[in-house]
Amino acid sequence: MRLLECIQVHGWSRLLRECRLLHQRVCEDLREDGYDTDAYRNIDFTRAFTCKSGDIISYAYRKANRIPLARFHNVEALYCGTAAERQAKALVILDDYIGTASQFLFTFVARNAANRALITEYGRTRLAAVVVHDNARQKWRLLQKEQIHQVMAIEEQQLTCVDFGPEREDLINALKQINWKHAGLIGADRDFPVTACNELSEDERRDLRRFLFNHAESDGAGTTEFLLGHHTFFYGAPNAMARILLPLFKRLEDFTTYPLESQRGLPSDLIDYDIDNSNPATEIHPRSTPRSP
Repeated sequence: MRLLECIQVHGWSRLLRECRLLHQRVCEDLREDGYDTDAYRNIDFTRAFTCKSGDIISYAYRKANRIPLARFHNVEALYCGTAAERQAKALVILDDYIGTASQFLFTFVARNAANRALITEYGRTRLAAVVVHDNARQKWRLLQKEQIHQVMAIEEQQLTCVDFGPEREDLINALKQINWKHAGLIGADRDFPVTACNELSEDERRDLRRFLFNHAESDGAGTTEFLLGHHTFFYGAPNAMARILLPLFKRLEDFTTYPLESQRGLPSDLIDYDIDNSNPATEIHPRSTPRSP
C-alpha cells in the first residue's frame, strides 16, 4: 500500500538529532525572554505523562543536549517549590508527538487543578515536541487569541463518542485560567494528514480516504483521515492508524539497561510486541546472562 511509503520512522539516531533541533528552538524562544539557556538555572524540564514515550523523549532530550539531570523533574516534584520560585522560571514540558493536543489540554490542564496552578505560576511555559500536527497548532493559535469556545467546539466535533455537555462550561472556564500568550508550542518537525503527502496521486488520495473512512466505521474509533499523519517512532505505530494495518508496526520494550537479576518473568531483554504474535520474545537480540558479582 502506498500509504506506507508516506510514513517516516524516527529511529534512535534521528530522534537524538531532532531533540537537538528542538532544544535549539526552545532556547532561542526562551532566551528572548531573558531565561538562562546556558546553565538552565531558571528553567525546569518535565513531561506531562509518565509513560513509555514520555520517559523516552525526556531521556533522549536530556542526553542529546547534555542537560544536567537536576534540571529534570516529575510534575509531582514541581509542586514542592513555591509560587514565587516558579514565577521566576520557565517550564518546558516535553513530548514526542502532539496530535490534536486533546490529551494535554483537556486531561493534563482542564481536568487537573494542580497542573493548572503549576502552569499559571510559571513565568513562561513551553510545550515542546519532536513532531507537532497542524491540528494542534490550530488549537494553540485559537487559545492565544482567547477563543476558548472555538477550541471546545473542535474537541466536541473530533470526539463524537464523548458527551461533553455535563462538563463543557467547567472545561472552558478551566482553560480560561491559563495565560496562553505565555504558553508556547514548539516542534522540531511538522505533521499533517497523510492524505496530503506529495507522493500520492489524486486517485491514491481518494482511495486512501475511502479506506480510512471504511475502517473508521468498522473499528468504531481511532481511525481518522485528519489525524493519521506520516510520522511514527521506533517504539510504536503511527497515530490513528487503521487497526487492520497495526500488525505492520512494532512496539519494542528494551530492558537491556536493567540488571538481569532485577527482571521478573521476562522471556527476553528485548520484547517484540507485534500484534497477534503469540511469542513476543524477539529472536534478534539474544538473552543475556547474569553478570558476576
